Amino acid sequence: MTDLKLSVLDLFPVSEGMTPGEALENSLKLAEAADCYQYSRYWVAEHHNTETFVSSATEILLGLAAQRTQRIRIGSGGIMLPNHSPLKVAENFLTLEALFPGRIDLGLGRAPGTDGRTALALRRAPDALATDDFGAQIAMLQAFAGEAEWPGTSLFSTVQAHPQGPLPPLYILGSSLFGAQLAGRLGRPYAFAYHFSGFDPREALDTYRRHFRPSQHLAEPYAILGVNAVAAPTTAEAHELSLTGAALALGIAAGRRGPLMSPTDAREWLKQMEVAPQQMLKKAVIGSGEEVWAGLQGLAASTGAQELMITTHTHDPLARRRSYRLIAQAAGLMDAPAAESTAAAGGV
Repeated sequence: MTDLKLSVLDLFPVSEGMTPGEALENSLKLAEAADCYQYSRYWVAEHHNTETFVSSATEILLGLAAQRTQRIRIGSGGIMLPNHSPLKVAENFLTLEALFPGRIDLGLGRAPGTDGRTALALRRAPDALATDDFGAQIAMLQAFAGEAEWPGTSLFSTVQAHPQGPLPPLYILGSSLFGAQLAGRLGRPYAFAYHFSGFDPREALDTYRRHFRPSQHLAEPYAILGVNAVAAPTTAEAHELSLTGAALALGIAAGRRGPLMSPTDAREWLKQMEVAPQQMLKKAVIGSGEEVWAGLQGLAASTGAQELMITTHTHDPLARRRSYRLIAQAAGLMDAPAAESTAAAGGV
């Protein structure tokens, strides 16, 4: 058993030829599998106005995932707080915590998780797009939940989120140094989105540690690193499967919002765009389960991350679940007999 924690980040991807309902069910099956494979957390990321992902109703999906699992922590990776009323976010997560006590995480980000026009539709006012008050919104969320004091002149001092009870543990997410600094000042755990950020993860996590101030919530810094990974029985198959992720990364950069491509279609599209797959997968860890585990250990050692949150995009949902199983088995999260039993039962 490793001291390095491994977790799952899911965006509820839709593959070509798949209905939204099938995509939702496949991701919920991944939550069940992650629970069986002994991953620490299963987080869901909020996205809007895209055919690629169906994770827009994030809190509903968290409740369904929690209901279908037994042990694993379920959380948001994250809720994009500027898109929402802090009061409503407090109510949603107090409800989830009441239903599944001790198993819910509240990860908060400040990016919109979508394009500017959709962000305006979510926030309803142009001024809201121009305002960067993420820290103040976090304070409001805590105050609505009764975990922070309102200023004496606040209009909302008599407003309280229900059901009453403790908020789930709060995590600050980020893909730049802003989130690292804020998480450190607030004394909260920090999750850095290395899987898509252009910042050096070592710089981000070092920034977090330099700014960290112990709080009643956390005595020492705790850093999570998001990473793309694909594992398969052979290195060659893993690289073939990863073509889907390469096309996804290129599509995001090019403004394409369609479903995940098959490896065959992805290879052809990348060729047409004159982009080498390796160019889009520079930060991904790809190979056999043992190779991926070795790469993940190296990444954790070089950055000092205590936990890695793995994102895997394959066209075939069975290959995706198998990838997580192979990594878990290589990491010693589950022994070989348990892995074989799970695969034979259909968990892959």
